[in-house]
Amino acid sequence: MSLHFKSTGFLKGGKTWLLLLFACLFIQHKEADAQILYQGGSNVQFLYGRNLKQSGQLATITLEHFGSVGKFEHFGFADLFNDASLAAPNLYTEWYPKLSLTRATGLALERGPLSDVLVGGGINVLFGGTEDFFVYLAGPAFKFRIPGSGLMQLETSYYKQHGEEYDGTYQITPSWDIPLPVSNKVNLRFRGFMDFIGDRGPGTTQYLTQPQLLLDMGNLWEKPGKVYLGSEWRYWKNVVGIEGLDESILQANLLINL
Repeated sequence: MSLHFKSTGFLKGGKTWLLLLFACLFIQHKEADAQILYQGGSNVQFLYGRNLKQSGQLATITLEHFGSVGKFEHFGFADLFNDASLAAPNLYTEWYPKLSLTRATGLALERGPLSDVLVGGGINVLFGGTEDFFVYLAGPAFKFRIPGSGLMQLETSYYKQHGEEYDGTYQITPSWDIPLPVSNKVNLRFRGFMDFIGDRGPGTTQYLTQPQLLLDMGNLWEKPGKVYLGSEWRYWKNVVGIEGLDESILQANLLINL
């Protein structure tokens, strides 16, 4: 994010445990117990771009992790971002733990477009700047059956910002990660998300999308799935609910799987 927010005592008090939580998220456990293996993956991304609508640059280092164990799965990331110098960067984190209903009940969805239904929640926290930002989310998510090994899902959540007097609203987030093989050597990967966030009292409806198109560089040297190079377009309509304030940043993106 390119806006600036301030940590309150509540956020500062929670900063230590949140950082410890994310440190735990990015550790790949070999085994959850004697019979359940933890499956997950991590990547680090380096992004740089310029705002197409206003002057300014954005540099970001992103650490991302996803995984599952037994009936549970989770996704989380942490962004360090600022201008190109990355001096005194802001820290933005999100974490979404979920329970798979098909795995919990043992009843698989064998027909139709859905492959799984999950329930869970999430937190969005930003440290640094001039205003508080701590959001709670809760609701169901739906995974869709698509050809190949890609991912497509839809999350529907109740969205409430901590410390604000207005009622909560909704957030609807489709997300995807789809391989696009062009030839034996050229493999592309199309991934991203769109957040639709409803009117929150003082703020209007907003949406944020960050689609990425990446080339599997390792596959050119017969080491696929390790290093990707490409671009990300970050478009934010009505930034933080401010009507008419839009952001459009085209970024170069280097993604390295850990």
